[in-house]
Amino acid sequence: MSRLQVALLIPTLWACAFTVPEVAAHASRQHGDAPQGDWDGLAHARLEPPFFKAQWAREHGWGAWAPRDNWDPDSTGYDALHVDLLVEPLIAEEAIDGRVAWTVLITEAEVTSLRFDFLENLEITAATIGGLPVPFTRGNEQLALHLPACPSPGDTIRAEIAYNGQPELGFIWGFDFRYHNGVPIAYTNCEPLASHTWWPCKDRPDDKFTADLSFIVPDTLIAVSNGILVETLTLEGNRTLYHWRERYPITPYLVSLVATNFATFEDTYVGLTGTEMPLTYYAYPEDLERAMQDWAFTPQAITFFAQTFGEYPFIDEKYGMAEYPWSGAMEHQTVTSMGAYFLQLPEASDWVVVHELAHQWWGDWVTCGTWRDIWLNEGFAVYCEALWAEHLGGPDSLRSVMMKKASDHFPGSVYDPNFIFNSTVYRKGAWVLHMLRGVMGDEAFFEALRIYGSRHAYDSAVTEDLQAVLEEVYGQPLDWFFEPWVYGEGQPRYRVVWDILAYSITGPCTVLIDINQETTGPDYFKMPLDARFVLEGGEEFWTVLWDSLPDQQFLVTVPAVPESLQIDPLDWVLGPVLFVAGPGSASVDGSDHFGEPMGLDVTLGAPRPNPMHLLTAIPVRLSPSAAVDPTTSPDCLELGIYDATGRLVRLLEITPGPSPECGLFLWDGQSARGDRAGAGVYFVRLRGAGLLTPQAQSKRLLLLR
Repeated sequence: MSRLQVALLIPTLWACAFTVPEVAAHASRQHGDAPQGDWDGLAHARLEPPFFKAQWAREHGWGAWAPRDNWDPDSTGYDALHVDLLVEPLIAEEAIDGRVAWTVLITEAEVTSLRFDFLENLEITAATIGGLPVPFTRGNEQLALHLPACPSPGDTIRAEIAYNGQPELGFIWGFDFRYHNGVPIAYTNCEPLASHTWWPCKDRPDDKFTADLSFIVPDTLIAVSNGILVETLTLEGNRTLYHWRERYPITPYLVSLVATNFATFEDTYVGLTGTEMPLTYYAYPEDLERAMQDWAFTPQAITFFAQTFGEYPFIDEKYGMAEYPWSGAMEHQTVTSMGAYFLQLPEASDWVVVHELAHQWWGDWVTCGTWRDIWLNEGFAVYCEALWAEHLGGPDSLRSVMMKKASDHFPGSVYDPNFIFNSTVYRKGAWVLHMLRGVMGDEAFFEALRIYGSRHAYDSAVTEDLQAVLEEVYGQPLDWFFEPWVYGEGQPRYRVVWDILAYSITGPCTVLIDINQETTGPDYFKMPLDARFVLEGGEEFWTVLWDSLPDQQFLVTVPAVPESLQIDPLDWVLGPVLFVAGPGSASVDGSDHFGEPMGLDVTLGAPRPNPMHLLTAIPVRLSPSAAVDPTTSPDCLELGIYDATGRLVRLLEITPGPSPECGLFLWDGQSARGDRAGAGVYFVRLRGAGLLTPQAQSKRLLLLR
């Protein structure tokens, strides 16, 4: 049940300036169930991939920003449909010999050239369109093949380019040559903007195509790539051609090659409808035994994500992992490249296997439409680490992993980040999803993710697309959430003071909760905060406080006297609760909650909070006989607010309490004329028939401004 649904069930309790929270039954919230097991989350490597990438970028002069030109709308005038790519790594020269054939669909009028992203240091040896040579120009990491005639929208064109040379590294990396245990390895790693350092392409995430990918390597090596292996051909010179076919749409940065003397092992994933899919793993021979141990749980993880988000997106092909010389890992479509680094650690890096597997849904099936939206890839994958932990160890493990991802400071915003591989994208992005789940409830949240995935399957999406689906399922706008949490910066911090205002011995009591919100960003955050009361006798009472202001106060009717209060005890909000102070906190008059009786049948309580900023409540308790006595009934009582000179500032009328014996006087710090009263000491004096003189029935109150 969502918090919206809960709200519809709750009548208004107080007609006053306080905020009335929603009351939520603890048992009705799936993610509030008691923890299961004692599993404490996934082990974390010493250097996580995003921070390795940031370190590399700084060392190679990329600074804090990724190049932004390619984030603009596509202006090429064509849609990439299919690519035939043939590359031979020349290991001794650390060079490549390549040929690419693109089939494209013209989408705009007056297209005079086909433009591709391609680094200038690689030499072009031939360029044809429709089999005929064409002139071309180069510059600014672009290649333009000039068309012999202007095509019409809807025309299909085939362009071929032959090239060779030594590829240079780009952002982040590209095509590289290394050795492991004396054996050569050729590999690629191209997210976000390094594909064009080794083959001509439209190097952007929002134009997908199908692909035939062929690699020629020495016959002592195995070349691994996307999709299914169509054929292997023995060539002269002790070489072998590996032909892979990717029938599902793919984007350039997910095209992969890893080639070395792999040792292979296999497993099987049984899909949700019984379809069997091969799992093929490629490890260095020296790491085979460790890889077989560390990757063995993959079928179970695929099943879990398929049940959560929908069937594995590439069920007609494969999933696999291939070891490569990297300090991170990369979610290449259908075959994750897994850094050898993780197989050298003393503990298994399950979280990396889970993270990259989750990308097959969030990053490969649905790809971020621009690099400004990369949190749709990385934030999702990080949150999937926590979901896997929850699957294994219950809610306690979910919270444990999420708290390890929390920080007091995330630089910049989740959308359009300062650096696309920073902790804000990965960890705060995961927290955004976690908080949305807390707002919407499990059923609506996961239903929305399944709709989002199927609606943008094998395509790209941007943040607005996700928000639209979430709002569709939730039934309400979510601008109030996305503006500060996704597009804005910072996070809230909370300080909480609460007190009992009025109660009857055997019935409900009224509690005042005062929440002070600080923010590390420019805006305050509107968030639902769970409040858990532990009552006398050990029972629990839950409610939800929608906090959105620097200082906000809530009146809550609790079924019995509370002994303690926790705010956000299940950690659904990225923002520390610095302290929760309850009854017994210091007050100006130093009295207990209710003092000695002011008359025969009426007791005046101390103002809470005191000192006050915006609002204070002064409780009054009547004996059962006084409650029905017309001379001392609540309707006959009034409260005067006097300044230090004795001048009457305001007369207050009583607000009914949770029982006939209880009542409240509420003061908002304003005079009878509606002016803001100045800071200083004030006196609260109860007046009414049957009471002692007003001067003997006073409490002292401090107003702060």
